[in-house]
Amino acid sequence: MLVAVSFRNVSKVFESKAGAITALDDVNAEVPAGSIFGVVGTSGAGKSTLLRTVNGLESPSSGTVQVLGKEVTALGGADLRALRRDVSMVFQHYNLLNSQSVAHNVGLPLILAGTPRAQVKKRVAEVLAMVGLESRAENAPKQLSGGQRQRVGNARALVTNPKILICDEPTSALDPITANQILDVLMKVNSELGITVLIITHQMSVVSRIADQVAVMEHGRVIEQGDVAQVFAHPQQELTRQFVETVVPQKLPLAIEQEVHSGKFNRVIRAVHTGGAARDLISDFGAQGVHASLLHASNAALRRQSVGTVVLGLSAQNASLIDASLASLSNRPGLDVEEVN
Repeated sequence: MLVAVSFRNVSKVFESKAGAITALDDVNAEVPAGSIFGVVGTSGAGKSTLLRTVNGLESPSSGTVQVLGKEVTALGGADLRALRRDVSMVFQHYNLLNSQSVAHNVGLPLILAGTPRAQVKKRVAEVLAMVGLESRAENAPKQLSGGQRQRVGNARALVTNPKILICDEPTSALDPITANQILDVLMKVNSELGITVLIITHQMSVVSRIADQVAVMEHGRVIEQGDVAQVFAHPQQELTRQFVETVVPQKLPLAIEQEVHSGKFNRVIRAVHTGGAARDLISDFGAQGVHASLLHASNAALRRQSVGTVVLGLSAQNASLIDASLASLSNRPGLDVEEVN
């Protein structure tokens, strides 16, 4: 596996009048090249600080950050500027020049680098078309909606042909429809251009929609990380479970809770499934003489597959039929079954 970004024992301590503040505490993580990697956590978890170490806007107090095979803190001058052309940033609040046109804002990194005007014009047209704003090139940012301004920010980040795109809460100020449009742009540049995307967010729904891998941060530490489907199906830490709950609810509605404990079923089970592994579950029980009643279900479409849960009430004339049917499910790929009552 090729690695685009590697964090090794990264810590960052800020000194203040009130004393030392630890923003990052021994962080270890790897971002695979060509992937979309999500970092999720509550406010103050250290997400933005971690992101800023990737392009050298923050230096770790200890540990190392390697980006595209280079240790960031060892770079200076021209080498650091070269890295920043390969690592572009999409800001939460756009950071556009309101006195300049969209085209000028997008082309600014190239203009500052002394790129010939004809090349700037050509490249600006290409990236504006990529984000669907080719007709807005001569508009001022104030004439655009929030989502369009964010797309201008995306285009500006893409104009240097970067290898890595780092995104700081790019959808937090947007309505859900516009946010999905921005996420579609990020998935497009990842799949079509092979750009590695490192995105931080406090919304697990963003991670579920576009990310291949996720790291969960709390109090400056990475407390859990892995493949998105695995983390959603089997969250290990309490904070991770709370985040996953916002996308794939596990808590049963009160009416269903009452039905679960009513005694009308011999057994009640919850099946956690990935990749559609529970698609034929009810019919499979029926084929073994067990009646399965669907009590509750939740499902989330991830970028590569789906993950969800179903709660079933099981009834049979002979309890051994239920035992046998559950035993037959124990080795089914993508399916984990637990008893609810």
